[in-house]
Parts: sequence; structure tokens; C-alpha cells
Amino acid sequence: MPPLDRRIATGAAAAALSLALVACTADSAPATDDAGTDGSPASVELRLAWWGSDARHQVTQEVLDLFEAEYPHISVTPDFSDWDGYWDRLATATAAGDMPDVLQMDGQYLATYAERGALTDLYGLESFTSSQIDEDALASGEVGGSLYGVVNAVNSWAVIANRTLIEEAGLEMPDDTTWTWQDLADLSIALSAATGPTVHGLQDYGLTQGTIDQWSRQHGESLWTPDGGFGVSEDTLVEYWELALELIEAGGLPSPSEQVEQASATQDQSGTATNTAALGFWWSNQLSALSTASGQDLTLLRPPLSPDGQRGIWYRPSQFWSVSASTAHPEEAGLLVDFLVNSTAAGEVLLAERGTPGNVEVRRAIAPLLGDQDRAIAEYLDDIGDELDGVAELAPAGSSEFESVLVRYSSQVYFGSMTPQDAAAGLIAEVETMLGSA
Repeated sequence: MPPLDRRIATGAAAAALSLALVACTADSAPATDDAGTDGSPASVELRLAWWGSDARHQVTQEVLDLFEAEYPHISVTPDFSDWDGYWDRLATATAAGDMPDVLQMDGQYLATYAERGALTDLYGLESFTSSQIDEDALASGEVGGSLYGVVNAVNSWAVIANRTLIEEAGLEMPDDTTWTWQDLADLSIALSAATGPTVHGLQDYGLTQGTIDQWSRQHGESLWTPDGGFGVSEDTLVEYWELALELIEAGGLPSPSEQVEQASATQDQSGTATNTAALGFWWSNQLSALSTASGQDLTLLRPPLSPDGQRGIWYRPSQFWSVSASTAHPEEAGLLVDFLVNSTAAGEVLLAERGTPGNVEVRRAIAPLLGDQDRAIAEYLDDIGDELDGVAELAPAGSSEFESVLVRYSSQVYFGSMTPQDAAAGLIAEVETMLGSA
């Protein structure tokens, strides 16, 4: 992923190009080839596109080798790149009628490609089954009742706590099944007081999309609405920032300048990774990398409850697999997607590289093979299964710069150049303009 590992990374230029070019998507091509004269399946060639690191490329190719061994009449050509170039290439290929048959898709762009007619409804493919995929996670890939992306892995919003720092400060780990925002605030303040000026109780607050998403859910709202709008009210934003101001004044949070610096830091430079913060809000799948960087005992905790007992958490897809609407082989493409998400053999190769599998059976099957941190992530996701708050709405077109807007207005509140009330009105107006709904 690009810098700001804590975020749902997006590129404004790539997003604009995608929006412009996806509109040129070619019509769906004919279905699969006829069988051979001897009754054997006809040879089929598919192209699979994804982004990621060299490690991802290696394990994905291993899975493709397994798939081709099981279905020898299908050959799969890998088409991979890093994140920065992926969306430009995909938009160009789509406009040229040369979209990959199967592609890795991000939630930031899924609705855009689906609404432009570029993707196939997976529910309509006989070769794909979804019965073992968590229902809430599965629904996150639906647009208008059709499944345009099947989640290949999930994570959820969490607090990552440094048990080493907390215990060295002479304090107790919180009970994350019952703790509230007030408990979080009290612990953060106590930690800062006990650990001195080099360590803060809470790394930062209010500068990430996940936190405002959870906060809004606890207030009966949502970050994005089903019709593609912004769903957070002025009152909810004001309360959100007022808590931050209280924590800054009481010492539970770093100074505004330190928080803004954290917002632009890479994951390995964060307070959690450098052991300069005892608590931090993160996505659950970031525990492994943060633990490696920290070298201390990091633990996943549920985010705090609202005063009326609302948790406000949800399963967030790490990525989706989608099938092109222009593929000449939709059923074979669906078969490949089915193998990627439903095959235990594939899961045993991929493990948690893309996150914890969305397929419940695969998740359980690979659990004994996972390292300690990846196993802790899987157990966390299982533990919170009964506490989930519905399905996250897909990010609407035009929303890619939301987190930058959030950081800017939060910073102005923290530095005292805007009141929470003025910042709330300003942010809502700007986001609505950004979404084209003003």
C-alpha cells in the first residue's frame, strides 16, 4: 500500500482517470467456448490482475499453479503491479475493451466500476458459491442487490494496546468487553502521567476514517449513506472533536503538532510501532507488522462502547475479487474466484497475506498454520462476530480525498483556529461538494 498505511489508500489522479475511462467499458462478450470434439472441456485462457508486494505475487502464483493443476483446461496469466500504477492500468485497459477477466478490487472503486457496467454479478454465475462466506462481509460487495465483488479477506477496527508499556506503568489492561470512551480517556491520561514526556497514552485521535466511522455508527449514523452521500451530522462531529480537545488538554493525547505529524507518518514510524504510545486505533490486520516493528507485547482490543452500549464496529473487506463484464469466459472466471476464496488448498498457501479469509471454513482450517499474531487477528475477528454493526456502505465516487479533509479540519480544531461547530459545518459542506451532492 502507499504511504499512510493506516488509511484506505487512494490516489486522486488514479481515481479521476478511472472515473473517466470506466465509462467507456465494452459490452459483455459471449459466454464460454464450446467443449472439444472428444467431449473434453475447451482450452480457456484467463488473465488475473492484482496489486501488492513481491511476497503477494509469489503466493498468488503458487495458488494459480494449484488451480491450473485442478483445472488443466484453464491457464491463467498473472498481471500484477504496485498500487500506484494499478488503477491507471485498469482504467486504460477497461476503456480499450481489454479488462482482465478476474481482478482484485478495492472498496474505494468497486461501486464506480459496478455502476458503469464493467463488472459481472457473481450471484449469476453457476461456478461461484458464497455459502461459506460471512454474510455481512459478503454483503459489503453488493451494489443494488448484485454481487460485484466477493470479499477475499476481512479485518475490523480495533485498539492496539502495548501491554508492556501499560504493565510497566503499573496500570491494568482494560476489559475491552465493557470499557467506554470515558475509560479510554482515563487510561490514556493515566498512562501519559505515569510514563513521562516520551510516551503518550493514546497515539492520536480523530484523524483517521475508521474512528469517525465507528463514532458515527455509535450515534445511529454512518459515514456513507446508501445513496452515496455523507451521513455524519454536525452534532456528531462536534462531540467527536470535543472529546479530542479534552484529551489534549488533560495530556492523554500528544500535542496537535505531534498528532498531525503522526497522520503523515508511515506505519513503522507510528507511536505504536516505536513504543511511544501505549494505545492506538488501527485495523486489526495491522497487528502483525506493528508487533514486528515494536518488539513488545501488542494486543488487540475492541474499540470502546458508547454510553448507551453501542460498539459500532463492522467487518471491513481487505480487498475484493471481481469478474469483468467483458470476459469471454464468465463461468471459468467465476470458477477461479471460487477457488481463490473457497478453496482450503488456496487458503493454506495465502494464509493471512491479504488478511483473514472471509470464508469461515477456510479461516478455521488455516488457523493452526498461522503465526501467533495472525492467529490473534483471526481470533479477534471470531470474537467480535456477534457484535458487528451491519455492513459498511461502499465509498461513493468522489470520496477518495475524505481523510485528507478530515485531517485538515481536525487539525484546525486542535490548533484552535476553528471551533468544533464551525469545523463541522465546513467539513460537511466540503464533503458534499466533493461528492457532487451540494
